[in-house]
Amino acid sequence: MGFFPGLKGMLNYHPLFVHFPIAFWLAALLFEVIAVWRSSEEMHRTAARLLYLGTLAAFFAAGTGLYAEEAVPETGPAHDVMEIHEKFMLITTSLGVGLSMLAFFCRRNFTRGIQRLFLVGLLALAALLGLGSDRGAQLVYQYATSVHLPAPPK
Repeated sequence: MGFFPGLKGMLNYHPLFVHFPIAFWLAALLFEVIAVWRSSEEMHRTAARLLYLGTLAAFFAAGTGLYAEEAVPETGPAHDVMEIHEKFMLITTSLGVGLSMLAFFCRRNFTRGIQRLFLVGLLALAALLGLGSDRGAQLVYQYATSVHLPAPPK
């Protein structure tokens, strides 16, 4: 049976990677809210590092997602949802890159105005992430894409 039978049964590895950007980006938002509330530079640095990790993880999620696209029928409602999911997540990843650049290049001169912009950006990131993730869940749970269906009983 093998050491990881669940991995052997996967049609693609996209589900292994999608949760990392979600967790890191939402944690970045949480730490930045705490940073603003407490005026904490340390909390802001933590938020920025979590943002970097989430953005890096998003590249792996996007790459495996583009590969997983092959499992979605070429036409029909599942394909339409996949297109929406793909657009949302590529836009979200692009925003993650932009916010990472803002955090990195302004790290020595992170003014109150830049911090507000950063926080608003993280809020937008979370909103886009939620919309895109919802479409990914719809693909799996409503359209059963990338899911082995049980063989019919004989």
